[in-house]
Amino acid sequence: MDKRQLRKGINEKRKMLDENYVKIASEKIVITLQNLSDLKSANTVMSYMPYGNEVDIKPLNQWILSQGKILCLPRVISPTEMEPRIVNNLERGLYKSSFGIFEPTVENVLTDKANIDLVLVPGLAFDKNGNRTGHGSGYYDRFLSSCKKRTLFIGIAYTFQVLDSIPSDPYDVKVHKIVTEEYTIDLIKL
Repeated sequence: MDKRQLRKGINEKRKMLDENYVKIASEKIVITLQNLSDLKSANTVMSYMPYGNEVDIKPLNQWILSQGKILCLPRVISPTEMEPRIVNNLERGLYKSSFGIFEPTVENVLTDKANIDLVLVPGLAFDKNGNRTGHGSGYYDRFLSSCKKRTLFIGIAYTFQVLDSIPSDPYDVKVHKIVTEEYTIDLIKL
């Protein structure tokens, strides 16, 4: 199976998810993340705003803010790049992009990637070696490859999105952990 077929298959399956399943699985994932020592010790966290039936981590984003941590969200700035912008309030300072994803506005402060301790990484599929497949634009691979070496990357997915093996390319950036509603995979010790 090539990446295109994999993306299509997982995307179709995710679109068909029951609303109740998404809610319950997302709550379990958020609780697991809140209890991770890596997240508790991180000062600056790059997260994302879910869309469609992605794992709903909006409550986690709110929790990050309530813990006094710095929350960054990605803002797409070109067909190949995104940048981290600090968000202090999830009700203000966001707009719906052309992709249908809520992103920070230019009024939100841009932060240096070197300040980010941990990145919560969405994806269509992951494998048990830490490989990730997104929607195919390469935003996350480019972004993650430019983060500092000690930045921790945590993949967020439903269990069905984690396969034994997926196709990968040399430029693909692996995640260090994967959190699903059923388990956590710890792949790399930094």
